[in-house]
Amino acid sequence: MNTEQPSNVDHAEAFASAPQGPQLLRSRRQQLTAATVAISGGIPLMVAAAAIGQAPWTAVLIWAPLCLVMNLLAWAGMKFSWAHRWRDPTLTAPQIAWAIGSTAVCYAMLGPLRGMVLPMVALAIVFAIFALPARTVRWLTWWTLGVYGAVMSTMSWWQPARFPPLEEAIYFGSLLLAVPPMALLAARMSELRARLARQKSELEQALQRIRQTAERDELTGLFNRRRILEELLAVQKRAQRSAAPFAVAMVDIDHFKDINDRHGHAGGDAVLRRFAQIAQDTLRAVDMLGRWGGEEFLIILASEDVAGATVVAERLRLAVSALEVERPDGGRIRLTVSMGLAGWQAGEPADRLIARADQALYRAKAGGRDRVVHD
Repeated sequence: MNTEQPSNVDHAEAFASAPQGPQLLRSRRQQLTAATVAISGGIPLMVAAAAIGQAPWTAVLIWAPLCLVMNLLAWAGMKFSWAHRWRDPTLTAPQIAWAIGSTAVCYAMLGPLRGMVLPMVALAIVFAIFALPARTVRWLTWWTLGVYGAVMSTMSWWQPARFPPLEEAIYFGSLLLAVPPMALLAARMSELRARLARQKSELEQALQRIRQTAERDELTGLFNRRRILEELLAVQKRAQRSAAPFAVAMVDIDHFKDINDRHGHAGGDAVLRRFAQIAQDTLRAVDMLGRWGGEEFLIILASEDVAGATVVAERLRLAVSALEVERPDGGRIRLTVSMGLAGWQAGEPADRLIARADQALYRAKAGGRDRVVHD
């Protein structure tokens, strides 16, 4: 038996509250764009340096296409989804690591203009702070210092005229002053992201509890009166479009006041909960059940005319009559129910349909109870 079938309103709420697909796609595009800037941003600088004789054209013609190929592979991974099965589907960390390595190559080839590369390093690390967890940023920090330390020491040893050791030491010192603090900032940002994620999760759980309270009967867990009425209106609208039949049943637990008087409210509550359980187990998946008030329940019997709905209702009546509810003191309570059925008529408003089912229920109770009467 379906007590979870959402109405049209619920579908809209679910769509509005789950925009993760577009947001994730937009985030991936932003990450790829930033990584592209970091990877290929040095190409114009390298071309300019080669044009004025400060960098070899051969190195530029090898290095620049290689950077573009890496960009295309990253974009293809997102476009065709082959990277989505990986832990980092946008390949953000590998792209930034490649970007830092590429800027180091650019640094080695630019000679006197090499200082212009260092802001690109800062750009890559800053982007990593906002896109990656703190542990990954620390790894990228060590990668940056290691790569640039190796390049600077190698070039100052190999070409000391173009890369004076003192200048390289100053450049490396600037990296030491700028890059490690960014790793500390990344840890703080990661902590803030985790806190925001926890708060978001707590808010979503609170919202779910509020929605549950607003839609569910606290004792039985069934739809409450407001929600089952919303479901009835939704079924009615669908029936008006498709001319599909449906029926409703008003159900009353017989002699419930006597049960409360003899066994106390705890016994009455046990009866209500047990009836709700057996009804959900007996009804079909397409049917919907809600507590209308007190010991009365409303069932929406989808895709059934009165004859078909009577069969379903009789099955439930027999299941309840065979039921024994255990009292809090260990005794047993036997149950019966009375039901009034009404099939929907084209153009009939929901309140009129419920009124006809209620009148049929009154006749069932007047006729001796433990029976199903249809309008």
